[in-house]
Amino acid sequence: MSKIKGNVTKLLYESSTGYKVGLFKVKEASGPDVEEYLNKTITFTGNFMPLNTELTYLFEGSVVTHPRYGVQFSCTSYESVIPSEVDGIVMYLSSGIFKGIGPKTAKEIVNTFKEETINEIKNANPLLSKIKGMNEKKARELTRKILEYDKDEEIIVEFNKLGFTTEECLKIVNKYKSRCFEILENNIYLLVDDISFLKLDKVFLKIHDEYDEIRINALIKYCIQNICYQRGDTLVTKESLYLELNKFFSANLDSKVFLKSLDNLIETNEIISHKEYITTNYFYETEESIAYTLNNLSKIKDDIKEEKIDKEIEKYEIKNKIKFNIEQKEAIKGALINNLFIITGGPGTGKTTIIKAVVDIYIELNFDIEEKDITLLAPTGRAAKRMNESVKRKASTIHKFLKWNKETKEFTVNRFNPVNTKLVIVDESSMVDIFLLNSLLDALPSNVKLILVGDSNQLPSISPGNILEDLLSSKKINKIYLKEIYRTKTDSYIIPLSKDIKERKELKEIPKEYTDFSFIESSDINMKEYIRVLCSKIKEKGISLMDYQVLIPMYKGENGIDNINNLMQSIFNPESDNKNEVVIRDVTYREGDKVLQLVNDVDNNIYNGDTGIIVRIINGKDTTIMVDYQGNVVTYKKGKFDEFTLAYAVSVHKSQGSEYDNVLILIPSNMKRMLYNKLIYTAVTRAKKSLVIIGSLDSFNYSVMHEYGMERITALREFIV
Repeated sequence: MSKIKGNVTKLLYESSTGYKVGLFKVKEASGPDVEEYLNKTITFTGNFMPLNTELTYLFEGSVVTHPRYGVQFSCTSYESVIPSEVDGIVMYLSSGIFKGIGPKTAKEIVNTFKEETINEIKNANPLLSKIKGMNEKKARELTRKILEYDKDEEIIVEFNKLGFTTEECLKIVNKYKSRCFEILENNIYLLVDDISFLKLDKVFLKIHDEYDEIRINALIKYCIQNICYQRGDTLVTKESLYLELNKFFSANLDSKVFLKSLDNLIETNEIISHKEYITTNYFYETEESIAYTLNNLSKIKDDIKEEKIDKEIEKYEIKNKIKFNIEQKEAIKGALINNLFIITGGPGTGKTTIIKAVVDIYIELNFDIEEKDITLLAPTGRAAKRMNESVKRKASTIHKFLKWNKETKEFTVNRFNPVNTKLVIVDESSMVDIFLLNSLLDALPSNVKLILVGDSNQLPSISPGNILEDLLSSKKINKIYLKEIYRTKTDSYIIPLSKDIKERKELKEIPKEYTDFSFIESSDINMKEYIRVLCSKIKEKGISLMDYQVLIPMYKGENGIDNINNLMQSIFNPESDNKNEVVIRDVTYREGDKVLQLVNDVDNNIYNGDTGIIVRIINGKDTTIMVDYQGNVVTYKKGKFDEFTLAYAVSVHKSQGSEYDNVLILIPSNMKRMLYNKLIYTAVTRAKKSLVIIGSLDSFNYSVMHEYGMERITALREFIV
């Protein structure tokens, strides 16, 4: 850790939670990498209480290099340096922190109390109010303000003792001020928006009994969320909630106490009872809000005659040398007439072709359209890029469009700062959860034309909700199911196979080899050998790693994602004297490795599910890893290394929204319990040019017929109706 002492010269950014970015003039420096900034100005970041440019501060932290903003001092703890010398105390008192105390009054106070000035003010010396320029009111306020600074330091010390980090303490103090001790004493779970629940629970148990009513109530709300995030539901049963709750007690909670707590929380509107289910206000109100907005949109139609659209479609077909089938024409018309319309269908049914036609014809029908009036969105970076390439128009992720702010954890574009756009098309909408859709709807005009495109047979969103299926089940919402497949060749099997999976047709025997498909029947023991052979062939053919993807249901086990990643790394990118490498959490990363981004990072324009290649590793005090995401080179420093992982093999969930030229799917028999229809369908439909499946026919057929995860418990379907 390094220390710098000096003054804040300017604040560049300040969030409501106390996170600040500013400039700091360094007068003293000690520790690695900071001596060179002595008598210079450096950018600083961190969580702070209000800072004053007149005061001297001691910052503790380290020098980091931000990929966009360059060198910064990341401050983890700090303190204001209260001056001990007479002149310094005068400057401190007249700095502007203490209202009504100017330089003259400050000098009078210091002349009276000398070096003991600060202590005498804290002790409320009666002489203070008699000094020229002072009165009783000013004296009381000055004492109160100085003691307030002491109180903040006391809070930080006490919260530190309980196990909170200095950064967490500052966050709490900045937000709750004098209420901190009250919250600590009465209900520490009120800090759940700022500190993780499990940490708060650990602190609570240091002070209170595990069966305390406050803890039971907090755990009920936490467990509802836990179940919903695990299963993708938005409602939970009392039975499943009770089972989850008992994981947190040394002996089972009395069921009568549980039911009484539920009733109390429902009565005080802290949770919601919906039929036989329970949920949080947040889940319930989010789905209610979505339904309200979509119900209103579904009532709006464009005043345009079908004959006119038919003529435009005919002109479009001639111009682009294309012939739409009846379904596709109906899809185009439905999207242009209705302000809410859903287009759903499997691969090869022409969804992308329809999106392009809708955009182009919409422009022809509306001569005053500007670039900003058309918004093309997708949940992932790869899906947005694919949309951009096929429609020949700018497309972005929903997060980027809504301008996600990492510091405040909020979207900058929202109901208070909406966008002015006319046509919004969301591709891969089966991946969108209730919170993301609600945030998007909040940011759009009330009369926007919204078209949702997706394949309802794919996996639903990772987070709670079942948006596409719920909306398709409603008779109120206009939609079309595209069934006719036209993107297939006679010797192709990928699309026919996906259709069979969707219709739950078992494979009676191993299919013959097609030009784009092969099924290798294998025991779990022999799988790795088949992978070695296939990967060697891929390597010999010079196929890019970005065009070859292995998909596996689970991370652990002999044939799990972690092990297969290590195997493929040894084949495609073995250890070499010419390549730098680094070990992170027992995983070796080296230059040339294929990696997967795990979180959305709007600042660097990379998103969960994006894949890239490590182009450079710089080892040293401040290890740096540079990853090339198809031309976008992103730099990672310590603290960010958990945002990516090896990507030779990935889960089916992580592949959603992406397509690859060549796909290899592993179906180990010991992962049978993880297999189900939507999972295998999603995996198969990731392949564009070639697909290989390794596993047993029995496991494959089990996945085709098994319906685990098919039905999520949500309220949206009912709200829409």
